[in-house]
Amino acid sequence: MKSFLAVGIGGFLGAICRYNLGLALSNNGGFPFATLCINLIGCFCLAWLFTTFTKRTPIILGIGTGFFGAFTTFSTFSLETLLLLQDSKWLQAVLYILVSVFGGLACAWLGFKLAKGRIV
Repeated sequence: MKSFLAVGIGGFLGAICRYNLGLALSNNGGFPFATLCINLIGCFCLAWLFTTFTKRTPIILGIGTGFFGAFTTFSTFSLETLLLLQDSKWLQAVLYILVSVFGGLACAWLGFKLAKGRIV
């Protein structure tokens, strides 16, 4: 029961932080810069957290699954990509997809390496 509560509280806080950061970062020229930044930050932080703290205590689940699960958003990424394609912004859509996927993997890798103390 503690884990459910921790994930719920973390999710609430993550969603609020995501909303506020989305307001603070502008999407210049229609490019979804805010969502991209949020997702890349989340990839790094989640990888670092779950690599550093391998035991899934309620607080770690609250931060990882709850907070970062609500902070990052695949559904918004998908919708924003479709909107770019609908507006015939093909180059921006492809760039968004590539930077999101490969940038997310790179950020997760960096978070993992930082947690292991092996940044090269």
